[in-house]
Amino acid sequence: MFSDNQLRDLIAGKIIGDIFPYDTKDEKEIKEHIRRLYYRIKRIHNVECEAEWDHFGSGYASFVEFFCYSNDEVKTIHESNGVREEEVTGIIIDISTLAPVAIMGEDIRYRRISTETNERVGWSCGTLLDGLNSLSVNEEYQSVGAQLKHALKEYDYEILHGREMKRFLPFQVKIPTIYRNRGNYFVMDAIFYWED
Repeated sequence: MFSDNQLRDLIAGKIIGDIFPYDTKDEKEIKEHIRRLYYRIKRIHNVECEAEWDHFGSGYASFVEFFCYSNDEVKTIHESNGVREEEVTGIIIDISTLAPVAIMGEDIRYRRISTETNERVGWSCGTLLDGLNSLSVNEEYQSVGAQLKHALKEYDYEILHGREMKRFLPFQVKIPTIYRNRGNYFVMDAIFYWED
């Protein structure tokens, strides 16, 4: 996977990797590569994909997050006063902007939609980074998961798995993340972090 020196480089915000576009060390080129992957995923039949491109509105994130789901997995749970509340079950993909790797797992999101304008007026979501049990895809979603994995491989992303990510870091370091307290860092925290 990654050497200690590579993990230290990732924590320092350095781009690593010997395949395009990571070998260029060009952030703009990497974001464009991820954007092309996003549009590739949007072409998968019956799969919707939403992306968080802007560091969750503040701070810095070392990854771009996709939330992919089938319209069959959108359930109306309540409707009143011009607002429809929906539950959406899907798959999160976090794609590193510093190395050609990604993680994926399930999530359930809730959103509030104006019935008058069909605009989203509120939402809540989970993350793969606050827990280590979430880096898997349930049997029910294996078909969509397989298609997403195929797209990631087409774009030369290695999918990292829970066992690899759950290991404690073998060295002491401070990681700029809101997800874990100092001294309790996992390998995952060195690769996928968000500081607000």
